[in-house]
Amino acid sequence: MSLTVKAFTHDTWPDFAALFGKHRGVRGGCWCVAHRCATSTQYTRMTRDERRAFQESLARQGRGHGLLVYDDDVPVAWCQFGPAAEFSRYDRGRAYGKLTIPAALAPRWRIACLFVDKHRRGEGLSKVALRAALARIAGGGGGVVEAFPFDVPGATRPSYTGSVKMYRDEGFVEVARLGTHTVLMRRDVPADRQTL
Repeated sequence: MSLTVKAFTHDTWPDFAALFGKHRGVRGGCWCVAHRCATSTQYTRMTRDERRAFQESLARQGRGHGLLVYDDDVPVAWCQFGPAAEFSRYDRGRAYGKLTIPAALAPRWRIACLFVDKHRRGEGLSKVALRAALARIAGGGGGVVEAFPFDVPGATRPSYTGSVKMYRDEGFVEVARLGTHTVLMRRDVPADRQTL
C-alpha cells in the first residue's frame, strides 16, 4: 500500500463523490451530512440526491470537514471531523444535554464518522484515517476532541462511528454512555507547535 491523505475540499469533492457514490451514499444515502444538519428533521426531509448536493455545497463553500485516505490515487477511507461548533447537533442530544461539562473540557473538535471502502475493510484503514485526523487537529492548535462510537454487543458489521477499542487505543477515555449504544469519548490533543 502507498497511502496518502488529503483534506476534504471542493478540489477533492470528486474523490469523495466516487467513494461514497460507489456505496450508494453510505448508510442509507447519508452522504455524511446527518451530523452537519441543524436538526434530524432537516436530515430526514432530504432525499438522497439532496444530501449529496448539500455535502457538495459545503465543500464548495469551504465548509467541508474531513479527510480522505488514498491508496495510490484511489480514495479508500474517510474521516469526518472538524470544529465542535460545526457539529452542534450533538449538543442538542437529550443525554448529552444532561451532562455537566466543565469549561476546561468543552470540546474544540468532534469526530463524527469513519468509513472504509467495503472492499478494503480489515486492513486497518479506519485507524489510519483516525490518526490522520488527530494529526490535523494537532496542527490546527489541538484541544479537547470528542468522539461518539457505538458499543453494540455482538455486532458483526462495522460501524460508521469507529469502535470504542480503537478510540481507547488512541488515548481516548470514556466519559459517559449516551443512550443504549453511544459512548462519549474524549481526548485532549496537544498542539503541534511545528505546524502552527
